[in-house]
Amino acid sequence: MNVARSRTPHDRHARAAHKGLFTSRAVAGAEIQVVVVEDHPPVRQGLELLLSRCGFRMIGSAGSFDAGLRMIRARRPDVAVVDIDLGDGAGSGTDLGKALDDERSATATVLYTGSIDNALIDLAVHSGARALVLKSSPIEHLADAIRAAAAGQHYVDPLVASIPRRSEHGAPGVSKREAQVLALLAQGLTTDQVARDLCLSPETVKSHVRNAARKLGAHGRLHAVILAIMRGDIDLPVAAR
Repeated sequence: MNVARSRTPHDRHARAAHKGLFTSRAVAGAEIQVVVVEDHPPVRQGLELLLSRCGFRMIGSAGSFDAGLRMIRARRPDVAVVDIDLGDGAGSGTDLGKALDDERSATATVLYTGSIDNALIDLAVHSGARALVLKSSPIEHLADAIRAAAAGQHYVDPLVASIPRRSEHGAPGVSKREAQVLALLAQGLTTDQVARDLCLSPETVKSHVRNAARKLGAHGRLHAVILAIMRGDIDLPVAAR
């Protein structure tokens, strides 16, 4: 079941999100402190430059699991952009995200990866990451993910929809309303924003998310959104692509 692509209030939110117009403390990118953890120096340096140009305050970068974890603990950035495949043997990007989640760190993790499959998605979800972005996406997608993560929201790269869908024989689909809720959350909207757009109470929105997660066998909100996209239960509006 696909979400209709008609022009609705959530389309306006989608366009605003991709212009960085979140209604939170993350409105001004310069207020968001970011650390990059990436093992390839040219990619790491390029990300620092591009994200600085997007208005973020870059406060450090690291090339390994251990160095990244030490830096994040010491500097406490708002967001850590972490490559999933760090390649140093000490730990992956998802391991780093899990370590921060276990510590109840205030730093939100945005996982950044060159390739993705169902197994990596499961690892990403269990890492406690706030967002998942593909390296093949425009830098604007990563910027949107950082803003959403800093505002306590979730973000799913629209290109995740291009990943081959897993077989779900016999699995129940989400309802039309549940699909609408998940589609809006995928665009970085908060629970309150979704409630206003759909004329629902925040508690009803949360109930729809719980029901959708149960039907999909998801381990939380981000996992439910990703699975719904991959199953074809929801589709992101044109404005979000």
